[in-house]
Amino acid sequence: MTVKPNFLIVGMAKCGTSSLAQYLQQHPDVFITKHKEPRYFSSQCMQFPMGGPKDKQVESWYVKDWDQYLKMFDSANEKAVGEASADTLYFHSCTIPLIKEKLGSPKIIIILRNPVKRAFSAYQHLIRDERESGSFEEALKNEPERIKNNYELIYHYKKVSQYYEPVKAFMDNFENVKVILNEDLQHDTANCIKEVFEFLDVEPDQEIQFDLRFNVSGKPKNRLLHESLQSENRIRKMVRPLARLLFPTEEKRKRMVTWLSGKNMNQLELNESTAKELYTFFQKDTEKLKDLIDKDLSQWKY
Repeated sequence: MTVKPNFLIVGMAKCGTSSLAQYLQQHPDVFITKHKEPRYFSSQCMQFPMGGPKDKQVESWYVKDWDQYLKMFDSANEKAVGEASADTLYFHSCTIPLIKEKLGSPKIIIILRNPVKRAFSAYQHLIRDERESGSFEEALKNEPERIKNNYELIYHYKKVSQYYEPVKAFMDNFENVKVILNEDLQHDTANCIKEVFEFLDVEPDQEIQFDLRFNVSGKPKNRLLHESLQSENRIRKMVRPLARLLFPTEEKRKRMVTWLSGKNMNQLELNESTAKELYTFFQKDTEKLKDLIDKDLSQWKY
């Protein structure tokens, strides 16, 4: 019997989808693919190759074949089966019809974040991975040209942070849509996750470890350490025997890598005048979104 996902975390990028997925998969009745962000649905909507620095490397992460996508769920026998691809929401006009065609009406989870902080986090993510070198202000100025030149969506700083239209599209097309805020996930984590478990119709009072943040952006304090934690290299091969001795399970090693990665990051500071300009830019979109999702977004104001 072919297993298909019955829920999707569709985004938005740099809003906490990685952390949300890591928390949910600790539940014994929740299955989430080990492959982080398979991006099958968005891959059907995009033009390849993409045009940005290291975008060719990023392209290898996309699962473009339907049969290959389904294979990721072969071992699933949990009640809630899903995956998290943070760009599915952004490409809503194309992904929604595909989701309905392939999966019918799965439950949809959307996580959103203060749009200014999300955009700046995306910039820091690219600084972290050496895909951006100039200032944030230069990156914002270059955004229209980069979109025109088919850069990956993470370079679409302002456009990705305009949430109203894509969220409305998903709410109009699916019966079961849950929108959560990154701020709630950070500051009221246990209750936020409990609500998601209730939405997925699994036992809500499951004990979950919330001590780590995943996929943290910033400028690495030590570039060599960052590279060693993120990809296979000589140093990683050398320390692997010791790591396996000290942390005998894959889960413990994964948690240690996540902890070290976070500790190795310096957070950059957003220019005050740039922040003010961006808050003004997003104001109308935020007001419309507030009415749509019926949530207090006052913390998103300047």
